[in-house]
Amino acid sequence: MGLFEEGMLSLTLLPWSVASPCDSWRDLANAFANERALLSLNAAHQRSLAQTLAVSALGMKTSEASNQYLKSLTSHMIAYMVELSNKNDLKTIAQQPDIILWVSCLLERLRGVASASESRTQKAIYEIGFSVLNPVLIFLQAYRDESTVVYLLLKFVVNWVEGQIIYLEAQETAAVVDFCMRLLQLYSSHNIGKISINLSNSLRSEADTEKYKDLRALLQLLSNLCSKDLVDFASEPIEAYGTNISQVVYMGLHIVTPLITLDLLKYPKLCHSYFSLLSHMLEVYPEMISQLNIEAFSHILGTLDFGLHHQDVEVVDFCLRALKALASHHYKERGVGKVGLGSHASSYKDPDGKFHEGILSRFLRSLLQLLLFEDYSSDLVSSAADALLPLILCEQSLYQNLANELVERQVNQSFRSRLTNALQSLISSNNLTSALDRINYQRFRKNLHNFLIEVRGFLRTL
Repeated sequence: MGLFEEGMLSLTLLPWSVASPCDSWRDLANAFANERALLSLNAAHQRSLAQTLAVSALGMKTSEASNQYLKSLTSHMIAYMVELSNKNDLKTIAQQPDIILWVSCLLERLRGVASASESRTQKAIYEIGFSVLNPVLIFLQAYRDESTVVYLLLKFVVNWVEGQIIYLEAQETAAVVDFCMRLLQLYSSHNIGKISINLSNSLRSEADTEKYKDLRALLQLLSNLCSKDLVDFASEPIEAYGTNISQVVYMGLHIVTPLITLDLLKYPKLCHSYFSLLSHMLEVYPEMISQLNIEAFSHILGTLDFGLHHQDVEVVDFCLRALKALASHHYKERGVGKVGLGSHASSYKDPDGKFHEGILSRFLRSLLQLLLFEDYSSDLVSSAADALLPLILCEQSLYQNLANELVERQVNQSFRSRLTNALQSLISSNNLTSALDRINYQRFRKNLHNFLIEVRGFLRTL
């Protein structure tokens, strides 16, 4: 414990009112900030206590008092982490059980404080987090084989970025994005999260669980960065500082995607986080898909196909939104003479003569199969329509071929006639045009709803 005690600060009363009703609360805050007794609490209680004490700052008379209180509350944690990270023999010291315990404890506390961020206390919590960013990178390297500490480091960053990102000015955002880029690079360079295929089944299951937690944290971090493009109170764009959020998200996608297997997507929380991020990234940065290498691109296609047939309605909805984003991006880009998704949208034969269908053709076929012959929630019809319209506009000849195939398979003349008329009405009735605007999406939703009522019943009974 000696190292920690060296980093402890002398007792400093926190800036609470001296009125007697606050005495017990002030004593608790001072004990938290300056004494060792409360460090015996378990991790969840450490985090909860820190969050509660941080939230209490909102009740102070001025924002200056609130921010000063938070700095006093956390100064000992920051001092210790900075001091430890600067030790020349950190690699040896860090592995001592008591040091691992202290670092874990303080990360839980910082995570609790980060989770309490509000506009009134945002400035102080930003400064608190920013002051330990370099130690976080150093500890990630030192503890790369300690999965528990790695996870706590990632979760602290996730909570801190989540609470801060929408409030930050462009220069601050650039610093945070740069840090996240370095964090992702470090995580990747040390092969953290990758699992040897030679592990036994029992060990692999345990390792999968650890990897699942890390990957979910990284997905949450990328989602938090993406949120800056939705809600941003900054007075100038981040690009003014030579930083682009899409670039760190793009790199993060390359790092995280290959680690996510279909087995890992069986974890509901990871599955939800992954498809939520994927749909959001493709909606905000659809041009990124054409920059992905073949491996990452193919992997995303496989997961999208998996998610499209998932039992969770929300996961399917995320995938449909992703498909809408891809197809509408390609259609609009091609409409102004650009390449859109480029080669990813084109079908081709590989050197062995094997045919590979383009992404849009593949998902047009898959989505029609889902809508006509498979089970799904009726709540998904609107999202499916929004994805299907740009897919049809991009692949009109394929749609016509698929429509003809469906009609040709009908031996009952009455059914054949009904299906022919319904397929034609789907793409022409209700004054439907080739525009991808709100009105046209609404028209196509109505068309698809009527189409499914008309044909789905008899198609599934044949």
